Amino acid sequence: MGQSVRFQEILRKLAIIDESFFEDQAGLVLDLPPVELLNPKVVALIRIGALVALGSPGACVEWSTSSALAAGATEDEIADVLLAVAPVLGLGQIVGAVPDMSAALGYDVEAALIDRDSN
Repeated sequence: MGQSVRFQEILRKLAIIDESFFEDQAGLVLDLPPVELLNPKVVALIRIGALVALGSPGACVEWSTSSALAAGATEDEIADVLLAVAPVLGLGQIVGAVPDMSAALGYDVEAALIDRDSN
């Protein structure tokens, strides 16, 4: 693989959060950590709250939302995470996370806003 193609592949895999690439090449395990008293769904929901709190890039919020769904969280539980952390984080952090979380949940929030405004 040529040098320019290699860096492009690395950046692509990082951008899409290729879990096996992160583990194999960067030594970073993205699986939910085994904790003694919290089940995987709760850990995944906490991870969403932490990523939103940090102002993480949209791809991270979308990835963690998908991971929470895979761990058994419902769409309502995921939305409740935003409500739970809103008083601590403030409006900007919450509103900033909504588009990417919505995308992971298969909901086009921007289209819904346009539809509502046109009625």
